[in-house]
Amino acid sequence: MCPRKRKMSELQNKSEINYDSAEILHNRGNYPSVAHCAYYSCYQLLRHIWYNSLNKTESDLNVIIQNSKSRRALQKGTHDILINEIEKYIKIKNPSDFRVVNTNIGQLKKLRHSADYSDDAFLYNDSLKAIELSGKIRPVLKKY
Repeated sequence: MCPRKRKMSELQNKSEINYDSAEILHNRGNYPSVAHCAYYSCYQLLRHIWYNSLNKTESDLNVIIQNSKSRRALQKGTHDILINEIEKYIKIKNPSDFRVVNTNIGQLKKLRHSADYSDDAFLYNDSLKAIELSGKIRPVLKKY
């Protein structure tokens, strides 16, 4: 009897679609949109880990978010909170995987923020960097 293959979650599927879209957009010269897709391809994997590997719920995440927001000194965005929670989990499992995610996710988030909100140009090299960062992060996240 052959072992059952685990079904891909919708978040994993969306992550693949966003990563593919980032590459397509880059090749078409639509550079600002690349950072958005590259970042969300990682963020969707973070959410997949939260729900499937950690068996947490949206309510669990909301409690952490609310607790963080109630402490003024620790006001963080909701993405930062999820990133920190998943990084803690990965760090326990494999410190070297933690370093890959920790080193690169912040840079990717900054590129996405710049592409989405800044009045500055977002050019070829910025777009390429977003794809490269996502390409480093995603294989690590897929392990979890």
